[in-house]
Amino acid sequence: MKKISMQDIADKLGISKGTVSLVLSGKAKGSRVSEEMCLKVKQTADEMNYYPNEIARSLSLGMTMSIGVIVTDISNEFFGNLTFHIQERAKKYGYTVIITNTNESLEEFNNAVTILLNKQIDGIIFVPVAGGQKIVEKIMKRHLPMVQIDRYFPDIKSSYIIVDNYKISVEVTELLIKKGYRRIAAVCYDINLNALTERRQGYIDALNRYELLDPALIKNINYADQEEEIKRAIIDLKNNPNKVDAIFFCSRRVFITGVKYMHKEGIKIPEEMEVVCFDKIDSFSIANIPINYIEQPIKKMGEKAVDILMEQINGANDITQYVFDAEIKHFS
Repeated sequence: MKKISMQDIADKLGISKGTVSLVLSGKAKGSRVSEEMCLKVKQTADEMNYYPNEIARSLSLGMTMSIGVIVTDISNEFFGNLTFHIQERAKKYGYTVIITNTNESLEEFNNAVTILLNKQIDGIIFVPVAGGQKIVEKIMKRHLPMVQIDRYFPDIKSSYIIVDNYKISVEVTELLIKKGYRRIAAVCYDINLNALTERRQGYIDALNRYELLDPALIKNINYADQEEEIKRAIIDLKNNPNKVDAIFFCSRRVFITGVKYMHKEGIKIPEEMEVVCFDKIDSFSIANIPINYIEQPIKKMGEKAVDILMEQINGANDITQYVFDAEIKHFS
């Protein structure tokens, strides 16, 4: 079946191919093409099942008008929301978004970067994976615009968007202390990247300040074996000879799994143990449990990452680094 071209549309309407091109590229506004003619061109293009030749368009522009986004876990509500806001912002610039997932795996991170580079995308927004600096250098060697988000590699000179994980973790731990809790545990991923290590360190420093730290209450979870390790951590905290008052879950996924096993073990929240989650979970609104949580400015982070990337795509050489504040919220 013959592919419909702009010339076919022009011939059907008895107008020039240039007029059709102006309308379908969105550049007719302010030209001599009437609104009535614009409508006719668009309707005829739909009727004839016209689709633009993106390859030819990319060659003429020297750009693909697409960006890549690499996240660690698209099933995680945080990253799902983040990619949504990135896509919505990118649309306003006329860009499409290609999303890839790494599952915190170096091999999958390398595959994602390779795939996106092969697709000749115009820039990348990515969540770093521990140990992935050499992989990021592949992007830099291409001189491709890039923005790190949620985490960053300190040794890589690059723009990034993060929240102040340390500060908010100190604040939420101190909140628990001021409520009278003394035996406060933490359940965190054992991943050597600043976002996660800073959450754990904020918790440790706050407890040390009040001389309340018990290293046995810090449960470091291996990402690959998280289900079993979180289960074991909850059972261990329940059976601790000195009653545990509260648990700070350092990420959304750890919290969801942890609370599941707290229920299975018959631990009443908050009567027997209070819980804090790093991140908002939408289902909180229908759960009849009073919960403190940390809310990150996800929309602002996603939009700012796209804005910075677009500035780079348009020639800016500045390295822009944003550290946003998170907030402690409460569902009751």
